[in-house]
Amino acid sequence: MNLKADNILVLRMSGVGDVLWTTPFLANLRIGYPSAHISYVVREFCAPVLYNNRDVDEIIVFKKDKLFKQFSFLRNLRSAGFDLTIDLVGTPRTAIQSVISGAGNRIGFDFGYRRHFYNHLLNARAANYGHEVEFNLAVLEYLGIPASRNDLVFNLTEEEEENYRQDIYRSLALDGGRVIGLIPTGGWACKRWPIDNYIAVAKTLSSNPRNKILVFWGTPSEKTDAKMILSASPLSKLIPKTSLRQMAALLAGCDLIIGNDSGPLHIATAFKIPVISFYGPTVPRSQGPWGQGHVVLQDKRLGCLGCNRMDCRDPKCMAGIPPDRVIKEAERLLDHAGKN
Repeated sequence: MNLKADNILVLRMSGVGDVLWTTPFLANLRIGYPSAHISYVVREFCAPVLYNNRDVDEIIVFKKDKLFKQFSFLRNLRSAGFDLTIDLVGTPRTAIQSVISGAGNRIGFDFGYRRHFYNHLLNARAANYGHEVEFNLAVLEYLGIPASRNDLVFNLTEEEEENYRQDIYRSLALDGGRVIGLIPTGGWACKRWPIDNYIAVAKTLSSNPRNKILVFWGTPSEKTDAKMILSASPLSKLIPKTSLRQMAALLAGCDLIIGNDSGPLHIATAFKIPVISFYGPTVPRSQGPWGQGHVVLQDKRLGCLGCNRMDCRDPKCMAGIPPDRVIKEAERLLDHAGKN
């Protein structure tokens, strides 16, 4: 369907990886609407994913704030004069934002009662046949826009990519080696591979003088875990406290990433860096690393994979992935890439 629009609002208030997975959709949307003003409502901590993205004209930051400020936020959406909204997630909050915007055309998926907030309804079951990236791209078919681009977009500035990364790599003595990034972070505790396993991998890989181990962290508790790796593997290096975009710049310089299903891991895939990732409660078919050349490890002996439980107290799915399997895959990927 060819919907005319000059002022478009895209809605996806989720995590870092979720927003990143919408960037191929945005690239194609821009091709379909080259002159339109495209705005994107996003949570504050995810907004940096879209900085320097030429497919987005305006980033509208939603802050979890007091109720009266949320009313102010909705009032501002209403006054912006959007003529098309595209809700890619269909939560109660984004559905309300869509209808309050006053847009004459509102595209969304048929999730429960939220279906009544849109006047262009898409079948979520029909769209949900693969990865989240493909789910987002399914909207393009309804709009009559070919999906000619499917690369993730995370545009670093020259300052971030060259000056910042070079300074940090030089200070950590990472130049001249194969930089292997470890990401023991993750939003859910049950999505995290055991820290002792990361220690085993770091100790073995760092015994090769060609390898430089760089450990990533974000929150104070994650820094504590990262320091445990350094204590047992003193040749490893710890990144300094960073912003999300500074972390991305450091990820972009790695030759290989080993990590949990997390925002930083998915950012690495935007730079075409091979990743080894661990999946238990989440589903790699829909939420795995996007692109070619990545490795997904699971303990397929278990019948509870993909449970999506955030409260599992005994995540055997993570503990059952042995370090030697990871080390073997790491060496294979590095050799295949010619990283000598």
